[in-house]
Amino acid sequence: MTAEGRFLVFVVEYYRNKKKLSGGEVVALFDRHNIWELARKSYFLWHIESPEHFVMEIDNELEKVI
Repeated sequence: MTAEGRFLVFVVEYYRNKKKLSGGEVVALFDRHNIWELARKSYFLWHIESPEHFVMEIDNELEKVI
């Protein structure tokens, strides 16, 4: 698995734990609202910052569409 792939797994797991969701719920949410693309584009920034930052960015993105 690539470093980017491992990081995407970390994002899902961190977000899942933070929001008290199942892995399947997070994957469905990310699929439905194209959060995968946001995570890929933000990889270089997100992997050096606090995980709280990407949680905030994901939540901000979801607020736009939900």
